[in-house]
Amino acid sequence: MNIEENVLLADYTTFKIGGCARYFAVIKNEEDLKGAVIFAKQNQLPLYILGGGSNLLISDEGVDGLVLKIEIKGVTWDSESQVIVGAGEVWDDLVQQTVDKNLYGLENLSYIPGTVGASVVQNIECYGAEVKDSVESVEVFNIETLEIEILTNKQCDFIYRHSIFKTEEGKKYIILRVNFVLKKEGTLNLDYKDVKNYLKENNLEEKNVSLGKMREILLFIRKNKLPDLKQFGTAGSFFKLPVVNSETLFALKKISPDMPHYKIDIGCNTSLQGEHKIPLGHLLEQFGWKGYKDGEAGIFEKHSLIVINHGNATAKDVKNLVEKIAKDVKEKTGINIETEVVMW
Repeated sequence: MNIEENVLLADYTTFKIGGCARYFAVIKNEEDLKGAVIFAKQNQLPLYILGGGSNLLISDEGVDGLVLKIEIKGVTWDSESQVIVGAGEVWDDLVQQTVDKNLYGLENLSYIPGTVGASVVQNIECYGAEVKDSVESVEVFNIETLEIEILTNKQCDFIYRHSIFKTEEGKKYIILRVNFVLKKEGTLNLDYKDVKNYLKENNLEEKNVSLGKMREILLFIRKNKLPDLKQFGTAGSFFKLPVVNSETLFALKKISPDMPHYKIDIGCNTSLQGEHKIPLGHLLEQFGWKGYKDGEAGIFEKHSLIVINHGNATAKDVKNLVEKIAKDVKEKTGINIETEVVMW
């Protein structure tokens, strides 16, 4: 393992924004990780864990600590439907493998950027699927004890777009591998506007959609809704979808009568008070934010939740824009929106 100094981090994120890391190391195995953690302890340095950099906004000043770029690889099938995957593997490559093996569980999470480790940290969610529903356990490195531990699904405290790894308690864990259990039989979730529109436009009946076809459909939809990373910098959807109670939903319907909403089970251990998930993008479009540009930062013209870097935006530019949007939503709806993107 080689520990470098003053490494520009913008090149390691899809936002293409950010200053330098004081120290930087690529982690390929447990030995690398243990050595890096010991180095950080000896030099009293905070640790920053970097996966694919696709859900991250780094400050213009950079970070005064040790950044660990996790590149732990490996895909091991323990059985026909159970697989252990290194935290540094590309997420969508795993989804492709499971679909190729005709296994259900991850197909609706197709074309989400990032790594396997990050998918668990964020509990990624899309088109009604959450990664938590396919996670059996997570192998982690405890930076306090320097020991490897196994956390069960329950111990990961998964809720909507959240896990233990986002908490103070969870900061002592660095994900090494994830144990997934898939299903040999399943029912495809086609009950989404984008999917239904695709079926209608291509004269397809739901009964004729295979697992592979479902992935093909989602790849087409997402590629046409997301920015081209060769043209823009972005971290995808910047905001979480708000979860509100029935009273707030009723008030929102007065503001936006045609706004759809989704009743969800948010669990008993969540700080999110409510039972209705609101499509924030619908409101932002109604409020005129879609396609908005503020200097080098802006909102993507095809998706009002996506903040983009037009080429030379700074982290400060992005934060200023996000603050304007949050203030506007608060003033018009009373809702405090939360950011999805991690900020260093």
